[in-house]
Amino acid sequence: MKSKLTLICFLAICFFNNSDAQNSKTPWLVAYGLSGPQFTIGDQAFYKEYFNAKNWNILPSVHLKVGRNIKYGFSAQTSFSTAYATRRPQESKNEKLFLDWDLNIKYSFANGYILKEKCFFDPYIVLGGGMNYSFGKFRGDVDLGAGVNIWVLKHFGFFIQASYNFVPNAFDASNRESFHGYMHHTMGVVARFGKGKNDDKDGDGIVDKEDRCPDVPGKKANKGCPDSDGDGVVDVEDLCPNLAGLVVFSGCPDTDGDGIVDGSDECPTVAGHALTDGCPDVDGDGIRDKDDVCPTVAGFAALKGCPDSDADGIADAEDKCPQQAGPSSNDGCPEVKVPVAEKPVVAEKHVVVEKPVVVEKQKVQERLSAISKTIEFASSSAAIRSVDVKDLNEVVALMKKNPNLKLSLEGHADNTGNASNNVELSVKRAVAVYDYLTSKGISGDRLTIISGFGAAKPVSTNDTPDGRQHNRRVELTVD
Repeated sequence: MKSKLTLICFLAICFFNNSDAQNSKTPWLVAYGLSGPQFTIGDQAFYKEYFNAKNWNILPSVHLKVGRNIKYGFSAQTSFSTAYATRRPQESKNEKLFLDWDLNIKYSFANGYILKEKCFFDPYIVLGGGMNYSFGKFRGDVDLGAGVNIWVLKHFGFFIQASYNFVPNAFDASNRESFHGYMHHTMGVVARFGKGKNDDKDGDGIVDKEDRCPDVPGKKANKGCPDSDGDGVVDVEDLCPNLAGLVVFSGCPDTDGDGIVDGSDECPTVAGHALTDGCPDVDGDGIRDKDDVCPTVAGFAALKGCPDSDADGIADAEDKCPQQAGPSSNDGCPEVKVPVAEKPVVAEKHVVVEKPVVVEKQKVQERLSAISKTIEFASSSAAIRSVDVKDLNEVVALMKKNPNLKLSLEGHADNTGNASNNVELSVKRAVAVYDYLTSKGISGDRLTIISGFGAAKPVSTNDTPDGRQHNRRVELTVD
């Protein structure tokens, strides 16, 4: 358990170590050390022979190695070794000259993908082949091995490597001195040097492998990417790369600090609200102060932000009777009609005074309710439809026949659009009916606009066109 924990800690150092140069920056490698061929492999179980150092032929010996980093952790290297060796060092001291030349491909695990290239612990594997001279003969061989470099300084360290060299056709069962292959142990010092090519295309001092923007010079703090406006947001992520801004807005500025970036803010130097496109709205009526004729008093959009206390469609500032509903033709005041004297009708030499015919209130209300179902409006409109004129004229006739009859007008709308706009629109519809009736001679004193209910009191569903049409109405009730 302790050995596993030690290994984990040892490897963890490599992931966070930044003290050594990268192979891609110092691609050349040279090594010098000792060579120890071992020909007893195969005589007994491999694990017994491999660790039997008494059968290693180490001294005297020389090992030289030169390598060049290619890419992605791969390197090409060549090595030459010389030593004096015997088939079985423990049985015979009859040493003979041993020479070995190999050409290998090396794969280093400290390649930036598995371990950092800067890791001082640099394990690797090798595969290749070459020639050897052993026991008086030249033979070809194929080798596979593994080793590790320990970089104690930036460019200097130690290495140890073991390779198995398979020698085809070298074994002869009748010859006790023959062999299948041999282990080749090498160890010594290693150094790396040189400068890689094209490893920093933009010349900003950050190697391309660690550079998020390898084609454009940038700062190390930004991982090699530029930040033209210096706002801490790199240009590739900055929606406003030439204007210093805030990280939360992807590098775009918010001059007035209202949470709306200047590019979307119609009043970028004055704090406002999102509902009014970044512009202030002091009275909170949803109309920007710069468009609001009455910026300190809440009002209606149709009246440019001004209030209409009596809901007659005329702004209080222009209404001579702001607390009493009246038509625009009378400056917002209710019209007062002077009663016309009854005219005598002469028939067959008799003078007959025409008296008003009083219709029962219940019957009148029933007829008015029926008419109310037909007085409807087009979407977003308060104009009287031509098809409703006949019904409204019938209302005029009823009221003229019943001089004591008084009506209340209630405007309504469907649920399409903004709620406050619907309330305003329903008031205008009631005012339109009021204006029509008064224009036909009905006194304004006999008509009362109750309110604009907007979409609050539907008589049908708002989910269909027909239903919405029925909800855009004015209801008439007998007071």
